[in-house]
Amino acid sequence: MNTKNLAAYAKNLFTYFGASLIPMLLNLISNPWIAKNMDPEDYAVTGYYTSFNSLIQPIIVFYLIHYYIKEYFNRSPHDRERLFAIIARALIWFSGIVTLVCFFILLVYLKYITATLSFPIFPYMALALAALPLTGLFNLQLARYRMEKNSKSFFRLSVSNGVFATFLTVSMVVFLKWGAFGKLLAPLACNLTVFTFLVFKFKDTWRIKTSMAEFKPIFWFCLPLAASAMLGYFTSGFTTTYLESVGNVREYGIYVVGVQIGMYLNIFATAISNTFQPDRYEAIATGNRRNLIKYCALQLGLTGFVVILFAIAAPLVISILTAGRYVDSTVYAQIIAISTLTSSIYYILNDYTIAKGYPRLYLVTTIIGSVAVILLMPWAVSRWQYIGGTWITVASYLILTLVNIALLGLVKVRKR
Repeated sequence: MNTKNLAAYAKNLFTYFGASLIPMLLNLISNPWIAKNMDPEDYAVTGYYTSFNSLIQPIIVFYLIHYYIKEYFNRSPHDRERLFAIIARALIWFSGIVTLVCFFILLVYLKYITATLSFPIFPYMALALAALPLTGLFNLQLARYRMEKNSKSFFRLSVSNGVFATFLTVSMVVFLKWGAFGKLLAPLACNLTVFTFLVFKFKDTWRIKTSMAEFKPIFWFCLPLAASAMLGYFTSGFTTTYLESVGNVREYGIYVVGVQIGMYLNIFATAISNTFQPDRYEAIATGNRRNLIKYCALQLGLTGFVVILFAIAAPLVISILTAGRYVDSTVYAQIIAISTLTSSIYYILNDYTIAKGYPRLYLVTTIIGSVAVILLMPWAVSRWQYIGGTWITVASYLILTLVNIALLGLVKVRKR
């Protein structure tokens, strides 16, 4: 890699970091005031209902954006625009229909199956769920900017969204003192505003005529991916959902605070991934194994460095961020931080599997991994309660990685 290319990568990396860092800094600055205005019960409510996101969001967005990224370098500029139009439409009508179906299924589950639920269902579940389909166009546009390596436009859109979301959260939680209600309403209001803006921005896209026949191959390709991603719930959201059954609402709220702070590292991990993702896909498409290894190593090295820094600074950071109210959440945040690295390892391998044209392999991997997590979770929680459940989150990504490697090896052996 020559000096010119290195400078370009560094510039893009800092731009993507900036797009994530500015909203994150605003969240961090506002977090002590939010912590002062939210009780453990408020965090418990918001944590519980947002824990379903990793289960529901994959079927709502249906991996359509991932398909766009996968196909980007395989299509001409004209075909890219047409593909963008097909997926943009699907992210409105398809996602809207699926959201309604998910709402009623989840309602039945919470109302009639989960008899011991400690929290009210309405309006919290509706607020959490309604915000999800409104993110589709936003993430599609960000994906286009990434693949075009248009980091400046990516920065402007991402930062604007993050600043607006923070403003709404502070307004509703700190000033209006709406607690859990405001914490869930703010993302919905932000997503709806940005969604409306993009609908008007894409006016040229809506002029491109598309057909259901063009969507069918996308649907069948994405179906196993979406099903697999839903099973990914068992590596993240399932822990938070399951731990509600322990019954200690106050400790559950403290656990949620720690997880939320630890998850801030995903912002850094995503920024790092966004920097190298187009190059990884291009290396896979061109068969350049050397470049693929190089970009993967750079991504994991940077992610690991961030995780180590956070683990060391976590006690002081959490004391400041929660105004001293939730220092007991430090251990949960440190453990979740480690999952940032293990998940990065798995998702790099997952991207490789998909790019090589094995979407069903992803499904088999997540089925086996999910079964393992379901079997391990009761044992870990019964012995170590919240700590045990948190460590299962870390281990789940390593389990998925090992299963995926084994299945890729079997595929290669069968092809010989």
